[in-house]
Amino acid sequence: MQKLFNRRDFVVTGSAGLAGAVQLFSFPLAANAQGARSASVPRGTYVRADADMDLLFLSGTTALDLYHLHPHVSYEITMPDDIAGQTHMCMRNLKEVLDDQGATWINVVKVNRFQTDITESAAIEEVMAQYFDFWDWWPAMTAMEIRNLSSAPARLEIEIIAVIPRDA
Repeated sequence: MQKLFNRRDFVVTGSAGLAGAVQLFSFPLAANAQGARSASVPRGTYVRADADMDLLFLSGTTALDLYHLHPHVSYEITMPDDIAGQTHMCMRNLKEVLDDQGATWINVVKVNRFQTDITESAAIEEVMAQYFDFWDWWPAMTAMEIRNLSSAPARLEIEIIAVIPRDA
């Protein structure tokens, strides 16, 4: 379980005192009585990273297969109808890139979500928590409602920024 830090001490020192080559800290704004976080618990709005590191910027991925033709062709546009299924497919695509780079979800410090329906945020975050909460980690995240994505059935696109230690 992650130790909860005193907010004032964190703001004054600018550090959570984590050991290791990369110091990352996702500041929780709230936790339940047992100190656990869930998708229904507010999270911090920033992640601090102080390290000798490389940044990985991954452009957005939808529920389409990671490698597909451009412009899109109709026979490749197959994805789940429900937002939970689309979120799992997005996360699978992101994980494929993280694995290729020798990174994990804990290396992800920023997530931008583009959604066609902002009211689906709770369902999206419930699925995302299955990936991030395994590490007791939640990156800074922004959700934006947009009119359309690159293919008609897509309802979600996720892009990430990850930090990867140079000595990893």
